[in-house]
Amino acid sequence: MSVGGVTGVFFSCAGYLKRIVTSSLRGFFEVAAISSECVAFAIRPASWRKPVRSRLARQILFGGVESVPFTVFAGVVIGVVITLNSYKWLDFTGRIDFLGPALSVLVIREAAPAFACIILIAASASAITTEMATMRVTGEIDLLESQGINSIQFLVMPRAIGLAISATGLAAVFVASAFASSILAILLIGRISAGPFFDSVFAAVVPADCINLLGRSTLAAFLIGVICCYDGLAAAGSATAIPRAVTRAMLGSVAAALLISSTFALLTYL
Repeated sequence: MSVGGVTGVFFSCAGYLKRIVTSSLRGFFEVAAISSECVAFAIRPASWRKPVRSRLARQILFGGVESVPFTVFAGVVIGVVITLNSYKWLDFTGRIDFLGPALSVLVIREAAPAFACIILIAASASAITTEMATMRVTGEIDLLESQGINSIQFLVMPRAIGLAISATGLAAVFVASAFASSILAILLIGRISAGPFFDSVFAAVVPADCINLLGRSTLAAFLIGVICCYDGLAAAGSATAIPRAVTRAMLGSVAAALLISSTFALLTYL
């Protein structure tokens, strides 16, 4: 390849990277602005009119309540797996007394908020984005805004708040299910009594764990709701824009969950 060809490829790649960075920064600031607007609406009692309350209740039902059976299943399975693996390695090192604190770290700090976000992304992210994108493509959003209805207050806020409430509940259900299955695993092992085990678990829990659990589940779920609505409302043109919006929303939701998780880990444990 000639020098001119190499230079052309270089500038093409640089231009592509510049567009990606510019688009990402623009999306970041727009999501931040929408999130701030949602919070401003949420703290105003006048914002919670009956249609908004109904959308909030439906979002909690679809995103949270209907996901409880799977959350219980995931918590039970993860609890047994973590307990048996932790017991194996702690028994190998001769420190079985660390089993309770180890499970506290693995379940409360890591598994519960992560699985709450994963379940919400799987159950609600694509549905919210598809609904918003369909309303945008078919002109329903323009019709609502022409009637003086604020789409952030009427559509985005109840979904984001509903996901945040759902994530908090799912994280709590996951923790309870995981530790309940841990008791069964301990009884099967037969070398540890349940009483001292739970005493060690509760003794290992510190306020930072509760802050971490709430932050990594509630705040991440709120941002997931905002991102899904943002990508859905940004869809334009024909129906072919809907799957592209769903893909962007799913990737953005995972990125937001990872970013919030790492941020709270740094803030609470460093």
